[in-house]
Amino acid sequence: MGEWRTFERDGVQVRGYLAEPKEKGPAVIVIHEWWGVESPKSNIKEITDKLAEEGFVAFAPDFYKGKSADNPDDAGKLMTDMFQNRLSEVDSMFRTAVESLKSLDKVEPKKVGVTGFCCGGTLSMYFASKFSDLIDASVPFYGLPQLAPIDPKNIKVPIFFVMAEKDEFVNNDEVIDIMKGCWRNGVEVQGKVYPDVNHAFLNEKRPEVYCEETSRDAWRMMVDFFKRHLS
Repeated sequence: MGEWRTFERDGVQVRGYLAEPKEKGPAVIVIHEWWGVESPKSNIKEITDKLAEEGFVAFAPDFYKGKSADNPDDAGKLMTDMFQNRLSEVDSMFRTAVESLKSLDKVEPKKVGVTGFCCGGTLSMYFASKFSDLIDASVPFYGLPQLAPIDPKNIKVPIFFVMAEKDEFVNNDEVIDIMKGCWRNGVEVQGKVYPDVNHAFLNEKRPEVYCEETSRDAWRMMVDFFKRHLS
């Protein structure tokens, strides 16, 4: 089980859920869905613990700063506020998280990957384009490109896009266009569209969309991708 930790650098604080492996390992930042880290509908802490079991120092930053939601209306408000009004603050919090993780003795080699789900998937794409100098790999799950300024020409790190065929929120064609931009930029890019599954298929807290078989495959592909590029 992990624990809540607060990191601070240059006056910027970021609080989040940190889980460490038994041995040293690279780091992975796990970005929450629109519910927030502490929502009863969120499985982000469980994902963070599982990544630690796989050998990563995993950290789930709370970009909502203590707030969370248990219904779509409130979740939408939190997410919209973050992208429209707080994105520069979230940039600073993310930088603090990355630099703080790299300073930990448990993080070796000093490499950081990022993954996220729903709005966290969007941020995983966005941070790959904004902070390619800070991170080493990205695995966005069903992110929504329309929410953030994502320029594939600026993505310089290996990236693996995970999509759901029946996603009612994500236009997969837009994600594939970003993939093409990364490929033209000479970046290693992978993508997989899982058939017959919906948005948030990896969240076991939501049985109406969760798919165990697909989640198991997507999890293994994500872990293998990170081990190849971070270890």
